[in-house]
Amino acid sequence: MPGVILATLDRPEVALRVLAAGGRLAELTASGRINVLAVRVPPLSTIAPSEQILTQERERRIVYQERQRVDTLKQIFEDWSRAAPVANVTTDWIDEEGMADRLVDEWGRRADFVVLKRPSDRQLDQERRAVHAALFDTGRPVLMVPPCPSPDPFGRRIAVAWRDDGRTIKAVLAGLRCATEAEEICVLAGTRDPSRPPRLPDIIDEHGIFAKLHVLPITGQQAFGETVLQTAHQLGCDMLVMGAFARHPARSLILGGVTRYMLANADLPVLMRH
Repeated sequence: MPGVILATLDRPEVALRVLAAGGRLAELTASGRINVLAVRVPPLSTIAPSEQILTQERERRIVYQERQRVDTLKQIFEDWSRAAPVANVTTDWIDEEGMADRLVDEWGRRADFVVLKRPSDRQLDQERRAVHAALFDTGRPVLMVPPCPSPDPFGRRIAVAWRDDGRTIKAVLAGLRCATEAEEICVLAGTRDPSRPPRLPDIIDEHGIFAKLHVLPITGQQAFGETVLQTAHQLGCDMLVMGAFARHPARSLILGGVTRYMLANADLPVLMRH
């Protein structure tokens, strides 16, 4: 059964990269549909707790600005669909007003993969909600697209940031669906004890995948996420697969160190799964 990909767009300047990544992911996974979601910010959600009312003038301005932004995104989508159609893939445009976390959760749960851009330094509340909902609410693997140009096409040399737990295993299972054109898979496993180096994970062997193990020292002198990213680049990898970790009392998410580093710094596509 052909899979479904949800691609979420917010900023016009990176929309084409997200669409291109969604198209490439569809090729790798033999997906048959890409739903493209653009969320318009509800004017009422822009009111700060210290404010009392939403004036009509401000509401009209917000509605107009959001419509202009989404219309621009739709034009980018239509141009992309005409110029670079993905073979045997149906694309559909979805434009809704609402809170990003609710809409990404709603549409993401109905998809096999979610694609959206990596958070930026000037991340807005709606963007933060979208990222958190995709990673921690939908239960789906999420492809984070870097805001800067990345190697294209990705999926030929895949790095796996290995940690022996359920989240990483789920991420690897999703990543194996993207390995149809992989020339090499590199497993990056950290260790604090060089005398007891990790071994290649059983899940790799059980799926008949040839992979090379690279053991990375965990010294505390460098963020391990930085070590993983640097090693992936040194090995010529164009994609990273990893688990997404967080401890979250109520809705306040405290991200794991490597997860936090990749969301802030990854400059290649990262497939994450919680």
